[in-house]
Amino acid sequence: MPKNFKPEIGSGDLGLTDLLGGRRVPKTDRRIKLNALVDELSALLGLVKTGLKDKKTKEELSAAQAALIRVSGLAAGMKGELKEETAALEALIGALSETIKPPKKFVLPGANETEALAHLARTKTRICELLAWEIKAKAPAVYLNRLSDYLFLLALKNACK
Repeated sequence: MPKNFKPEIGSGDLGLTDLLGGRRVPKTDRRIKLNALVDELSALLGLVKTGLKDKKTKEELSAAQAALIRVSGLAAGMKGELKEETAALEALIGALSETIKPPKKFVLPGANETEALAHLARTKTRICELLAWEIKAKAPAVYLNRLSDYLFLLALKNACK
């Protein structure tokens, strides 16, 4: 963020906001909605981190939060990919899959607060993914799909604690 960042008071009062490059779009634009949902998802991941004792998992969620900033940028028109971030999640999913028994029935969140919050973050991730597909943002959509899988496994892991 620039050192001299100072929001212009009232600049969004007409229902418009800026995309990258300064293009003004309605606040109801699907890209703006996706960025709002991704912002909420990042906050949820922060909340999940507060219930974890495992430093490694907290770092994994911090990496996901950093990737979500890129997701937002890509949705707003930034050029780039999420190949490394997606590959990192795939590796985490593979490792977690080896340590967690698959559920034998439909999972109902609520075993404990951290598990329930992980499921809440997972459901928000799914909503973000759907909107990413809607705006044809393939790289963010694929990343969000993997993040949803990771959060499901993380919730299962924390259900036993």
